Amino acid sequence: MPNPSTRPGSQSKKGSGPNAAKNGGSKSTGPRGTGAKKGAKKTAATTRFAERQARKEEEARLARQERNKRYAFVTIGLVIAVVAVLLIVKFAGGGSSTSSTADQPSPPGGTPIPAATLAKLSSVPLSTLRSAPTTGILTTPQSASGKALTTDGKPQLLYIGAEYCPHCAAERWAMYVALTKFGTFDPEPGRIHSATQDGNIPTLTYYRTKYSSPYLAFNPVEVYTNYLNSSGNNYVALETPTEAELNLWQSGNGGSFPYVNFAGKAILPSAQYSFADLQGLTFDQVAAQVGNNATTAGADIDASANQLIKTICTTMTHDQPADVCS
Repeated sequence: MPNPSTRPGSQSKKGSGPNAAKNGGSKSTGPRGTGAKKGAKKTAATTRFAERQARKEEEARLARQERNKRYAFVTIGLVIAVVAVLLIVKFAGGGSSTSSTADQPSPPGGTPIPAATLAKLSSVPLSTLRSAPTTGILTTPQSASGKALTTDGKPQLLYIGAEYCPHCAAERWAMYVALTKFGTFDPEPGRIHSATQDGNIPTLTYYRTKYSSPYLAFNPVEVYTNYLNSSGNNYVALETPTEAELNLWQSGNGGSFPYVNFAGKAILPSAQYSFADLQGLTFDQVAAQVGNNATTAGADIDASANQLIKTICTTMTHDQPADVCS
């Protein structure tokens, strides 16, 4: 509402009297100066109020931002805790009693196998191997006409596999039984299992083993471990085939696991029996069934070992030694 002293009527009336010249200035300018001061004060107060409001709003925004950060950290912490619990349960075996090596990666060289177990695997009678039923056999070695494969003048048995591979896990049992008829391992294979997401099959690994035989050379190449890399999109690399080995592997079965080459005279393009026959068994349970043709796993391993022995005798060692190849 306008100030009464500044209305046009008041100004004209006060300026029309005989003392207008004397008093008009003071009477008329006084009220106008007061209004200007009040307006200035009002403007300053409004500015200060707006500044205080802006500060309050900024403080509230920062407080909300800080709360949101705390909530985010709490949420992340809870997620990490839940994941940690799940991983602990998983690596502890999840309460499963089916396998002593389940749900945790094996070291590349494996866990040492008791000498008594290795002795049992290497001493299965040839008569037991030859009499094993072949109903579970899916693949047998096939003739090949490649370049002769040798090492230090001996025919070479080339094996290319991967520790994560369940098919390789099945075939390694038969390979060990067969190879120990022609020579010895030192160091011996270790105990591992295929990747938990690939069957979790108990088996042996030929990584860092050394094989000695007067009849043949054994060249194992375990290309990958049984655990994933940090990105989770591939298994950790272990050994790299040479260019020549890679060419044989690619031309022999397209680069799949396992691959076995018998001195260039024959190849085994895949596992001889299904790894599913070993699922749910511990390493010791499988080892106990080797040499027992009344069990599925035992019959599969024994029949496969017999096929390997026959192929080694006919393509690599000229039917030597006689007590094995006769």
